[in-house]
Order: sequence, then C-alpha cells, then structure tokens
Amino acid sequence: MKLKRSFCNVMMVSLLAGCGGLPTSGPYSVDVNAKSSVSNKKDVVEDKTAKPDFRYALVDVSNDILPVVKKDAEHGFDSYDWPDDPMPEIIKISVGDTISITIYEAQSGGLFIPTEAGVRPGNFVTLPPQTIDKSGYITVPYVGLVQAAGKSTNSVANAIKHGLQDRAIEPQVIVTITQRESAEVSVIGQVKSARKFALSYKGDKILDAIAQAGGPDVPGYDAYVSLQRGDHEYTIPFDALVLDPKKNIYLHEHDTVYVYSEPKNFLMFGAFDLKGNFSFDKRQVMLSEAIGKARGMNDDLADPSEVYIYRREPAAVVNAMGLKIDYSHFKAAPKDGLVPVIYKVNLREPDGFFLAQQFPVSDKDVIYIANAESVEFTKFLNLLSNTSTTTTDAHNAWNAVMP
Repeated sequence: MKLKRSFCNVMMVSLLAGCGGLPTSGPYSVDVNAKSSVSNKKDVVEDKTAKPDFRYALVDVSNDILPVVKKDAEHGFDSYDWPDDPMPEIIKISVGDTISITIYEAQSGGLFIPTEAGVRPGNFVTLPPQTIDKSGYITVPYVGLVQAAGKSTNSVANAIKHGLQDRAIEPQVIVTITQRESAEVSVIGQVKSARKFALSYKGDKILDAIAQAGGPDVPGYDAYVSLQRGDHEYTIPFDALVLDPKKNIYLHEHDTVYVYSEPKNFLMFGAFDLKGNFSFDKRQVMLSEAIGKARGMNDDLADPSEVYIYRREPAAVVNAMGLKIDYSHFKAAPKDGLVPVIYKVNLREPDGFFLAQQFPVSDKDVIYIANAESVEFTKFLNLLSNTSTTTTDAHNAWNAVMP
C-alpha cells in the first residue's frame, strides 16, 4: 500500500512541477518587471556588488516619456552616415569634353586682330572648337600645349592669357565647354527611368537627379537612397531627403545614386487576435494603429495593462528619459552602444489609448501583450483537473497490476 501511495504521489508532484512551465507565447508580466536592469521606477540593480550582465531597461510610458520618444522618431535621420556638401562642386574640364576659346585684344594691330581690320567692337577671335583627348591637352596658337583636363574653365583661360601676355595686346581669354561628355552622374535602381546625365553648372542636388529619373518607383516611405562616391557608400531613407533639406546634398561628378525598397515592419506576439509580421504601409505608425492591424487584443487572453514594446535605443535617448545608466554596476555594457529597452504601456488606464495614439512604432519593433493572470489560473486549474484524472488512472492501473 505504501508503494502504491508513493507511486501516485510521485506522479502528482511530477505533473505539478510543470506549473512553472504553463503554455504561453511569451514572458510573464511579473518576470518582465522583476528582471529589468534599470527602469524609471528604480535606478540601478539593488545589489551593486553582484555585477550582473546588463539585460534591459524598462520604461513605463507616460506623458513625460512621450516627447523623448517622439523626438527620437522625428530626428532618427541624424544617426545615418551621410556627407555634407552645402556648395556645388566646381565643374572641371574632362577628357571627351569639347571646348571653345575666345581671345580678346584691346585694339587692332595685335597678334590676332590685323591693323587693316580697323577698330570693331570687342576685337576678338574665336578659335575652332577642340575636343579633349586622352592626353588631356589642347593646342593654342602662339602658346602651344595647355593642360585642360582636370582644370576649371577659368584656370585654363588664365593659363592661355599668361602664355599670350608678351605677344598680344592686353589679351583676355574666355573658355567655355560647348559639349560635355563628362561630369556625369547615374541614377539607377527602383526609379521610373534609370539614366545618366551631366551635371549642370549651377549644381544638381540628389533630389534633382532622382526627379530627372522620374522619381522612386516604390512608395517613398519604403525607399532608401544609396550614394556611391569614390570608394565610399552612404545610405539614408528617402524620407530624410524630403523632410531634412540639409540632407539633400549637391552631387559630384561620377556619383552613382541607387534607389531601392526596404519596407519597414514590426512584429506582434502574445494575446492578439492576429500575430506575425506587419508592414508599416505608411510613413509613421502609432501603437494604437499597430494594435488595430492585429485586430486588437484577444478579450479572452489579454491583460491590457501589460503591453510591451521591445526596442534598442541609443544611450542618449535612454538618458533623456531620466534613466542614468551606470555601466560600472554591471559586468558588461551593450557592445553596439544601443540599449535594449522594453516600453510598457498600460491600456487598462482610461488615458492609455491616448498614449498609444502618440507612441510611434519603430522599424523592427516587437510588440507583445501578456496573458491576464486569470488565464494562467485557468490553465493551472485545467492542469490540476488533468492531474487528478491522471492520478485516478494511475491508481486504477496500479490496482490492475498489483492486486
């Protein structure tokens, strides 16, 4: 009899041991709150000598926190590596260009204007157009070879003037590019008409180039722009070029602009009616809209007070929220400089949905709603019921084999 009772007790304990591992789609709310390294409810881990690894910061979203989160979303473009070209590049003569040279003299009887020509307005002569060959030089009468490739038109004009200084009468020289085969930029990728074109003398900005290619062939909020310049590559969201004029830089010759699509998305897990990967489908999505995309919370499962948004934030953003993280209390800081943050929104509060309407979702966010405690209790009761049934079955089986 003792052996039978021991067998049944072992089965009961084994089944009840599983209560800590009840089926769920994510962490329990009590664990999320208890295992944070820092939060806006507590400063640092209480045991400073333990030196644990830094896990995450927990931030209860409030009206005080929202301005920092919204500012970070609005100015996130600043985090991208992007060149600064406030002035257009000076266009230089290159191999393949055709140039025209006009030489002026102060009066007739000089090197280019014969005496019998008399006085006429300008007293100038225009030389036949010359195309710059691979040597990079042009030939000017009475001056000889003049380097043109890689020089500005003013620089070439001054070189010719200097060569004529002692032979012509107060020479003045004007050099113009009549046909350009260089100083080109290419616009490729997901644009309506990929093309190559020459930069204008006034300078062309990157949005000018994209416009000449017909604009992006994808929604602007999904588009990214990559600038290939020499050995460097820079990438930025297309929205940044539109919303921040300082990012709309001047192009350099031989730049390549590549437009491509990378849709933003967020993940929904937990007690939602729909779960999975959702696209933004617009420039900015608020938390209330994200919940709407998942058809709202599951009334039978969700705890509206436990809505979590998982994100990695720059340390400056976390500090601006009042969480002064001192990594000396931890064995290791985040290696990439981005702090793991869990934002908590309480939608059980009357003003919770006002906060959700203003909380911006970021690309690759993970949004999770925990189960209500009553759901876990119901699971536990079901487990007990199943355990009782199993124990009875075990008792009957014992009696069958051990009369």
